[in-house]
Amino acid sequence: MRRSSSFRSASLTQQLLAVSILCCFPLIYQFQTLYYLTTIKDVEIKQGFANQSERNNICKFAEDVESQNYTSYKLGLDWSNVDHVTKMLCRRLSQSSNYNGNIIKNETSIVLIFKVARSGSTFFSDVILRALQAMNRPAYLNFEPYCREGCYHLKTHQLMEAELSTILSSNCTNTTVEDPPLCNTTDTHKKCCPVPKCHKKFNHSAIPVLSLNPRFLDNVRWDKILSPSFQRTSSAKVFNLRRTNLVEMAYSKFHHDGCPVIHGFNDCIPEEKGNLTTPFSFDCLLQCVQHYGIGDQEFSSSVAFVAAENTKMHQPHLVLYEDVMRDQSHASKEVFNYIDVTVHDGDNFFNKTNKKKLHNDNICSYADVNCSDLKVKLGKLYPCLLKQLHSNSTVAWSVPVMRAAGKIKVNIRGDCHRLQNLDTKSHTYRDYEELYI
Repeated sequence: MRRSSSFRSASLTQQLLAVSILCCFPLIYQFQTLYYLTTIKDVEIKQGFANQSERNNICKFAEDVESQNYTSYKLGLDWSNVDHVTKMLCRRLSQSSNYNGNIIKNETSIVLIFKVARSGSTFFSDVILRALQAMNRPAYLNFEPYCREGCYHLKTHQLMEAELSTILSSNCTNTTVEDPPLCNTTDTHKKCCPVPKCHKKFNHSAIPVLSLNPRFLDNVRWDKILSPSFQRTSSAKVFNLRRTNLVEMAYSKFHHDGCPVIHGFNDCIPEEKGNLTTPFSFDCLLQCVQHYGIGDQEFSSSVAFVAAENTKMHQPHLVLYEDVMRDQSHASKEVFNYIDVTVHDGDNFFNKTNKKKLHNDNICSYADVNCSDLKVKLGKLYPCLLKQLHSNSTVAWSVPVMRAAGKIKVNIRGDCHRLQNLDTKSHTYRDYEELYI
């Protein structure tokens, strides 16, 4: 069953979206059964969703994703409270082969956005906020709570869970919750203390929009935060932002604070921001892809799935960066319908967003990228990255996987395929299975 849309596309909105948004807005509702292959420009494209037999391949994923040593931001990554998304999809298949992912229509009271760096979250979060406010539904954005290296494991997971519950309940605090008062010290970054302070204009009925990279709070238990006793859980809407071209994502991260990791090649960051003379090397490409493109994104998707399973949404609304870059009109229609927002002609709440992409062209056109050298070094060892090297920001891809001995592994040396474009008829939303099989 698909939800009927009350959205009426606004031409001004479409124009503004094309300029201002660096993410995407597809919607997940149900599994479908059409799946076929075609070839365009010698690149395999898998179209539609897998049939039952192919869907079962989800259960063939090796249990090693969580054990890989991902160390983005020079931090560890604790998978102990979450299974990889493929395991959760496998369990769902075993529990009910007839599950179709239907979403219960209800009013939005919470918006959770699970994202990573360079996935378009700044603009996506701003658009969600403006869309809700345009419907005379007060909302406030809590952007990147705990998302600083210095916040990592600074507090106990119980304390962070309590603070997140306070935020999602639209509550505030007048005092610190730490003893000693950690949040009153000048050495503590404000991101480490995200609970809003109470003031006269604080609106307890406002919809909290929480946008975060879960790798910075990897020990938090979202099933505890979104427990059945939490009154707003049933109307929480969960988004998961991803970027599928790992090469472009790596280059973008390289130019935005680099890709530092534990025991890495180096911090892989230009000498100064915007500098195109520091080479984007092969080693930095692999480092950025492995730890930020694969590690952080796989963890973020898995946490988003756990959070969504504790709501009535069943699974997150999967958002691919490339989809909105290709078709802002269709993407915006899906996301607004998901959060129960009706947009009318003349609505212009996107026009205050003035951020633009730093890099709009294929990375091979930039002076700090030697694509001839990268192509030779990627060779046959990194087939997925080689395909993506000469792709553009409107083409969506599956994750790189390796198949051996009846098992499938997410692996930087694996292969990938182009995904079918979304359309307004038979393929209106993204499903997680598209990414993995």
